[in-house]
Amino acid sequence: MAPDASNRRRRTLGLLVIVAILSYVDRQVFTLFQDDIKTELGLDDAQLGLLTGIAFAAFYALAAFPIARYADRGDRRLVIAVCVSIWSAATALSAFAHSFWQMLLARIGLAAAEAGAGPAGLSLLTEIFPQDKRTTVISVMLAANAVGLSGGLALAGWLSQWYGWRAVFLIVGLPGIAVGLLVYLLAAEPRRRGLAQPVPARRSSVGEVVRTMASNPSLRWVGLLLCMVPVTGFAFILWGASFFQRVHAMDKTQTGFWLGGAMAAGLVIGNLVAGWVSDRYGKANPRFNGWFAGIGLLISFPFGFGFAVADNAYVALACFVVVKFMMTLHLGPIIALCFAQVPEQMRAMMSATINMFIGLAGVGLGGTVAGFLSRHFTPAYGTLSLQPALAVLSFCLLVGGVAAIMAGRTARPLA
Repeated sequence: MAPDASNRRRRTLGLLVIVAILSYVDRQVFTLFQDDIKTELGLDDAQLGLLTGIAFAAFYALAAFPIARYADRGDRRLVIAVCVSIWSAATALSAFAHSFWQMLLARIGLAAAEAGAGPAGLSLLTEIFPQDKRTTVISVMLAANAVGLSGGLALAGWLSQWYGWRAVFLIVGLPGIAVGLLVYLLAAEPRRRGLAQPVPARRSSVGEVVRTMASNPSLRWVGLLLCMVPVTGFAFILWGASFFQRVHAMDKTQTGFWLGGAMAAGLVIGNLVAGWVSDRYGKANPRFNGWFAGIGLLISFPFGFGFAVADNAYVALACFVVVKFMMTLHLGPIIALCFAQVPEQMRAMMSATINMFIGLAGVGLGGTVAGFLSRHFTPAYGTLSLQPALAVLSFCLLVGGVAAIMAGRTARPLA
């Protein structure tokens, strides 16, 4: 490997890691301050669920496909740079919202822009890195998302000691515009210099990706997994801060520190372990990835249920670390399993399809259903209503575990 090529790869990976971190920092500011936003804007839990859930997820899914379609043939570093600049501006504009509808518009802008960076980034990285490093690179990016989830909470909690939610939105939003410029100027893009392998003239369509998934038994099981596991995962993430503030009486600084640390411990380590194990054992046998993912999900269920119902905050935190670690083992290997079963020119669209499932099921259904369940249980449980709501949603992990194992059993990797 030439030194210049190696440096370009590492620099590009580093820039896209920063982009991935920022995408979740921007989201987590909202979750930490959502009870303050609820009070100031006069909202209830169902409306909060809409803002964090289906309203975000629907526009995320709608924007992902046309952007990914361009990314399969166009300049991916331009796509990423524009997306990160737009979502950072939308985050900053959230500071000026004075009603549900104004906040909704800002969230839509954030969702639409975030939808494009992920598929373009994975398409670029899986091209510039060799195949035997592919799952590790994917897992590094997923670990970066986890750093954003945990670091965003910790940063927002720390800033809450001096600033209200409006100032914090400005502080975390504006620097992303500069990051977008750096990506445009410094990231590698083989297509810019004619160094990439020729891309077939025919682009993959949304319909073709859906038909490919529908005709492949393994990808159908993956679809079920992606409809179930994110419901639990994102319900825990989107409502975790409110859960610890309401149920365990933590303040924002404590919540940011403890919950952010628990997310970092579970998600970052889980993604890195998943990447190493998948590259070591799943490279020659992609079916292994399904079994590995499924076992992790089945083990995660009792800890997810324990997190929701535990009376002690530190027991809940310990369960949260374990459930996040075990859940996180599935995504990198499952993405690699999907990529092994589709042609190269379909990978960005496949990534967008995976993001659509995760967004609609996790952010959309998980965040929204948790909010409605919390409102449903409020007459009986009062401020503890999030406990039964999250306990109910933890059962989705069992279905996801079975689906992952079946996806591995029925996989048909391409030669």
